[in-house]
Amino acid sequence: MNFWAAEPPADAYFDPRLNAWIVSRYRDVAAALREPLLIPALARSATPAVAVNPEAHADFRARSLRALSSSAMAEWEQRFALAANRLADALPAGEPVDLVERYARPLSLEIAGIAANLSAEECARLAPHARAVFDSACEPYEDVLAAAQWKAIVALTGAFRGSPPWTMQMFIALAHSLPAFLGNAWLALAEQPVEIAVFSTAMDELLRFAGPAKAQFRQAGADLAMGDCTIAREQRVILRLDIANRDPDEFPDPHTLRFDRGPAHLALGGGIHGCVGALLVKSAAASAIETLRDRYLFEEYQVVPADCFAIRYVSSFTVKLRSR
Repeated sequence: MNFWAAEPPADAYFDPRLNAWIVSRYRDVAAALREPLLIPALARSATPAVAVNPEAHADFRARSLRALSSSAMAEWEQRFALAANRLADALPAGEPVDLVERYARPLSLEIAGIAANLSAEECARLAPHARAVFDSACEPYEDVLAAAQWKAIVALTGAFRGSPPWTMQMFIALAHSLPAFLGNAWLALAEQPVEIAVFSTAMDELLRFAGPAKAQFRQAGADLAMGDCTIAREQRVILRLDIANRDPDEFPDPHTLRFDRGPAHLALGGGIHGCVGALLVKSAAASAIETLRDRYLFEEYQVVPADCFAIRYVSSFTVKLRSR
C-alpha cells in the first residue's frame, strides 16, 4: 500500500454522499482558505456555522502571536532541545524500537506542557482528553468519536479556564498532531533519505510532503463562486490539503522531497484561520528530528499506518537504530 496515495487534483465538484463540495486544486484550496465567506465548520452539523467577528478574531491572532515572541521561542527551544536529547539518549541502539511510542509521543507531550505551562502530572491527566479530540478530528463522521470529543472538550475547557484562549488548542496540537507529523516525516525520510542542511527550513517541505492533515472543513456564509461552480449559502466545503500539496501545477515533481522549495504549502491551513502556532510546530519538529538524525541511522523500519478521513499518520514506526 502506498501510504501517500491520493487522487489527483480536480475541479471543484459536489459529493452527494458527503453532502459537501470537494476542493482539491492548489489554487482553489489556497483561494478558499483566504475566502472570508467560507467559515470554519464541523464536518456535519444541524446548525449553520457562526461567522467570525473580524475584529475579535484579529485581536485573538495578534495576542496569540505576541505570546510566541522571539524571546519566548528562544526559551522554549532550549527546553525542547533538552527534552529531545534526554529521550534520544535513552533509546536502545541495535534493537527494534517504536519511535512513535518511545520518543515522539512522550516528547510531544512534554513540549505541549512546556508551551502550555503545565506540570508533567497535569499533562498526563489531560492527554487522554486531547487524544479524544484528535481521534474525532481524524474521523469526523463517526458518532461515537464525536460524542467522546464533546465530553473531552468540556474537561479541557475546565482545565484551561483562566488561561489564554489559544492555550487549549495549542496543547491538543502539540500533544497529538505533532507526533503524527513526526512519524510521517520519519517515514518520508526513510523512503527518500535526502540530506538536510538546515532543519528549520526543511520543515516546510516535510509539511508539504508528509503533513498529517488531509482535509479542513468550511461552510459557505453566503452564495459564492468557486471557479465555474456556485456554492450555495450553508453548503459544506471540504478542502483537500493533502491533494493540493501534491498539485504538480504548483509543485514540480510533487512526490519527491526537495528542500529547495519555498514555504508555499497548505499543511497548516492559511489565511486568517491559518495555524497561529506554525512557528512553534516547526521549531518543535525540527528539534525532534535533528536530535535523532544527529545520533542515529535508521535500519529495517516497519510502520503501522492510520489513514483516516481527515488525518493520515503513522501510529507506529519501529526501526533498528545504528549509532553514527
